[in-house]
Amino acid sequence: MKYKPPGAVRRPLGIVISLIRRLNTWGKVARSISGVSTKDKRILRHAVLRAPVTVFRNLGQWQFPIVEKDCSVISRGTGTFHVRAQTDDLFHVLPMQEPSVETSIRSILRPGDTFIDAGANIGFYTVLASRLVGEKGQVFSFEMVPITADILRLHVQKNDLNNVKVIEGALAETADLTVQASLVEGKSGQSSISIDRGTIKIEVSTITLANTLKDMPSIHLIKMDLEGAELGALKGMGSDLEKVHAIIFENRGAKDVVEYLQAHCFNITRLDGNNALALKAT
Repeated sequence: MKYKPPGAVRRPLGIVISLIRRLNTWGKVARSISGVSTKDKRILRHAVLRAPVTVFRNLGQWQFPIVEKDCSVISRGTGTFHVRAQTDDLFHVLPMQEPSVETSIRSILRPGDTFIDAGANIGFYTVLASRLVGEKGQVFSFEMVPITADILRLHVQKNDLNNVKVIEGALAETADLTVQASLVEGKSGQSSISIDRGTIKIEVSTITLANTLKDMPSIHLIKMDLEGAELGALKGMGSDLEKVHAIIFENRGAKDVVEYLQAHCFNITRLDGNNALALKAT
């Protein structure tokens, strides 16, 4: 039997681990994120200098690095982004926030490829993929929350991306339905039509990947992070799933998604504790 330390030991140990993770994240921010203007640099520097104090807040919960005022930042090796105050934006534009995911995207995509960002949020992976596929490649970015989709479009414009198309709507198995989306204030990355975890509710229209991508001869990679709606989005591709070579998807016990992809001739490997990679069997 695996040894489990008593609760009196686990609790302090958990706090120490949480503090180390938070400080490590802020260290990445300091090394990889810079402000665009003098004002932006000042806002970012203030947030980093306060980190040794702010990391002690709510130790029992996950904590995103945040800034206290809106600012524009440069994410090293990726692009320029607008970061909103008191939100998870800063974390979502941090290079290597998901090392195995970003490394996989960089290793899979080549100039001329087609990339689908399903659940693009504010667009870090959209901007990254746009650079990788080049002017002869294509990027389709799907985001269902109107305010977030507006920021996604802003980032496409800020980074002069001419190979990106932003599509607003909730990816699902069936198109043209009106469904309720649950939003968590300040955490745009947790918006969902499948999980009721937020206090903000909005109505969104559903769309399918099949309707949008029916004229695409080949799709090299899909990055899918739909907070529980992945299976519906995959089913919404219908037979067009055969065009897809690889899919990176959130897998926190998503047995139904794994089984569906395996039934359609994909081999699944785990990338990290939250994500998996599906490769079309040859």
